[in-house]
Amino acid sequence: SYVLPTERHAGVTLTGKNWAYTVPFSVHNKMAIKTLIQCESQGVNISRPDSDGVISDGILQFHRASSTPGIIGSGTWDWMASLSGIKGSPINPADAIKMADFAISRGLGGQWTCWHLTHLDGSK
Repeated sequence: SYVLPTERHAGVTLTGKNWAYTVPFSVHNKMAIKTLIQCESQGVNISRPDSDGVISDGILQFHRASSTPGIIGSGTWDWMASLSGIKGSPINPADAIKMADFAISRGLGGQWTCWHLTHLDGSK
């Protein structure tokens, strides 16, 4: 019997200054996500306090909930996960890229301060 070959996606690589991440899926908003990664974390997978003192996580700096600041994935990540059904963690770069791609495709790019700072919102 004949078996159809499994279609494989070669992956997408997003690169910036001194960083690169390859993910095994297509990315619809590649340039916007590259811009956000560069602005938010300079490509460093890090957890650090945001301007309001609450920790943000990963290459895309998902903001934790102020009510549960000790829990990675609370706050913005949890909210977007409930909208998207995407599982994972903001400190996993592939998960973070997938979640950001979902969010941007749904008009939620403005959740990132860097969306505005880098004029991805169309402002000048």
